[in-house]
Amino acid sequence: MRSSQGSARATGAELNGFIVIDKPKGPTSHQVDYWIRTITGTERVGHVGTLDPQVTGVLVVALGDATKLIEVAHEQSKEYVCVMLLHRDVPTERLQQVFQEFTGDIYQLPPVKSAVSRSIRVRRIHSLSLVERDGRYVMFRVVCESGTYIRTLCVDMGYALGTGAQMVELRRVRTGPFTEKEAVTLQQVSDAFALLKAGDARLVKSVVKPMVSLFSDVPKVVVKKSAVENIAHGSDLYAGGIKHIIGHPGPGDRVCVITDDNQVVGTGKMLVPHDSMDSLKVVDFDRVLVKPREPAGRKKPDVRKERKVVRGQARRGH
Repeated sequence: MRSSQGSARATGAELNGFIVIDKPKGPTSHQVDYWIRTITGTERVGHVGTLDPQVTGVLVVALGDATKLIEVAHEQSKEYVCVMLLHRDVPTERLQQVFQEFTGDIYQLPPVKSAVSRSIRVRRIHSLSLVERDGRYVMFRVVCESGTYIRTLCVDMGYALGTGAQMVELRRVRTGPFTEKEAVTLQQVSDAFALLKAGDARLVKSVVKPMVSLFSDVPKVVVKKSAVENIAHGSDLYAGGIKHIIGHPGPGDRVCVITDDNQVVGTGKMLVPHDSMDSLKVVDFDRVLVKPREPAGRKKPDVRKERKVVRGQARRGH
């Protein structure tokens, strides 16, 4: 794999956005983070939802300010295609019945080798559907809440069937709005940043998704330019600072606050109905991504001059 370390530094600004990686078997998710950090030259890198080394598929990697949205991304569902091996024969009708029994809220005990404490917790299975079957090998599709252990799900369904079962293969096909159709390989990322270093940014623009793409299915509050600076300084958002609302959010719903040009200002929960805001506070921010602007005329300190002075003093014995 060709290295393009320093590509982000060469552009003069840190990259902010998401790269949808098609993770192969072998590397850990943290190794993929390291490779993306090396290829892009971006210091702040993190992934959305860890994949075991032998699991393939969609691994969403956040860059720059997008790392602040990882917790928000965990609120969205994930989709997997799994191959499960039954230890004994069982009728397909009984298998379908167990799929129905495991749809909804289920209890899970994380496996021994996991990054979380081993305590019973509740996870929601949105859907379980049979894709195909070949004897004791069963391929199924599952849409579930983030943090669901599919390996544990297979074992638990094996207990319910009375046959025993284990996971054989697993591929993640979707994380939130990001699907395997838009996933790229590490080599493609490396090629894109090699072209960027040569002055061609077209491929990078297709590889790095903007931060707003995480919220394609989330209601959005579009704010006025005058409100952005106020929010950056810690002000609340009131009806007077809003241009319009995309969607129909109600109290407690997750919303993304954006500008006219789709820049993410912040995220939070809606406090009032979208059609009756009046003069009340509209959004309770849980994270703000914009920073206050530097006052006009303020110059950054000349680090080189400071160093010369210090060295000069050192030579004079001070």
